Amino acid sequence: MVAAVDRRDAASPVRSLLTGVLLFRWVWLAWMCALAWVGRDGFARPLLAWLSIALAIGWTVWLTAARPEWSAKVRVADLAICGWLILASGLVVASGEVVAGRPFFATGYPLSAALVWGATTGVRRGSLAGLVLGIAHLFSRPLNGVELSELGLSDVQNLTGAMLNYLVAGMATGFVGRLLDRSAAAVTAATDDLVREREHSARLAERESLARAIHDSVLQALALVHKRGRELARGPSIEAAEVERLAEVAGRQEAELRALILRPFAPAPSGRTSLREALEKIGRELEGMHVTVTVVDDVFLEASVAAELTAATRQALENVVRHSEAGRATVFGELEGGGFVVSIRDDGRGFSYDERDLLRRGKVGILKSMKGRVEDLGGRMTIESTPGRGTEVEFWVPMGDA
Repeated sequence: MVAAVDRRDAASPVRSLLTGVLLFRWVWLAWMCALAWVGRDGFARPLLAWLSIALAIGWTVWLTAARPEWSAKVRVADLAICGWLILASGLVVASGEVVAGRPFFATGYPLSAALVWGATTGVRRGSLAGLVLGIAHLFSRPLNGVELSELGLSDVQNLTGAMLNYLVAGMATGFVGRLLDRSAAAVTAATDDLVREREHSARLAERESLARAIHDSVLQALALVHKRGRELARGPSIEAAEVERLAEVAGRQEAELRALILRPFAPAPSGRTSLREALEKIGRELEGMHVTVTVVDDVFLEASVAAELTAATRQALENVVRHSEAGRATVFGELEGGGFVVSIRDDGRGFSYDERDLLRRGKVGILKSMKGRVEDLGGRMTIESTPGRGTEVEFWVPMGDA
C-alpha cells in the first residue's frame, strides 16, 4: 500500500501516464457514443444502453474535472463501471449479436480501468484488474444468450484475444509505471548527489579563500611582528615608537582577521554573480605572480556585467605579469560613490601612460580589453603609474540594481 501511495504522489512521473490514460478514455468514449448513435435502432434494451453510456460520460467528466487521487475506492468504482459496460454489451443487443460481427458496445473504454490499476498499483494488481475485466468479457456471451460451448474457433480466438488485451494492458502499464518510478528515484538521487557535491566544493572554495586571505595578510604581519620583536628584545634598548608601530600592525591585523571570520556568506541570487568570488577566482587562477585579493563590500551583479568587469581585471593582472617585473600585486574592491571600485596595484617598474602613444604603436590591450569594457558598462578607468614606482589601475562601474 505504501508503494501505491508513493506512485499517486503529485510529483510522481506516473501522473503523466495517468493523464495519457485519461485521454485514451475520452477517445474511446467518443467512439462508443458514435457507434451507439449509428446502431441505435438495433438496441434490444435502448434505455439500458443510453443509461450505461450516460454513466460512462458522467464518470469520465468527473475524473477530468475533479482529477481525484486514485485511492482504492476510486479504483474499485472505475473497475466496476468498466466491468458493467462489458456486461451491458451482452444485454443491450439482441440475442447472439455479440458474436455476429456487430461492433462491441463498450468498445475499448474498459481498457482504461486496467491501465489505471497497472499505473497506480503495479504489475500484480494491474494484472488482477485485467483478469476481472477479461472474466466480465467472458460472461458477456452467456448474458447475450451465447453458450460458451457453442462458440466456433474464430469466436474463441476473438474472445481469448480480448481477454488477453485486458490482462496485458494492466500488466504492461504496471511495468511502465515501475520503470518510471525507478527512473525518477535515480534522477532524484543523482540530483541530490550533485547538490551535495556542489555544496562541498563551495565550502572548500570558501575555506581556501579564507586561508589565502589569512596567509596573505595576518600571518605575514604576525611573522613581521615576531621577527621585529625578537630583534628588539636582543637590542640594548627598546624604543617606544618601534613598540607602538608593532602594536599598530598587530591591531590592524586583529581587525582584519575579525572581519574575515565574521564575513557573512550569502549565495548569489539566480542569474547573478558574487563579485567577491569572481575576483578571488582570478587571484587563484593567475599564473606567474602572487596576487592578494581583498573585497570589503561584496555585491551581486548580473552575470554579464560581472564577466566584463572581471575580464578587465584579469587583463590588468596579465599585463602586470608580462610587463611590470613586479614581485606581487593586490586587488582591492569596495563600494564607492554609487558604484563599485576595483583597484589593481603592483610594485613593478611602472610606465608612462599615454593613450595616443598606445594607439600609435597598436598597443590596444589596455584601451579595448580594459577601458573599453568598463566604459561599455557605464564606468571609467584611471591609471596612475610612475616609472620605477609601480602602477595602480582603477575601475569604477555604477551599481544600478546590484
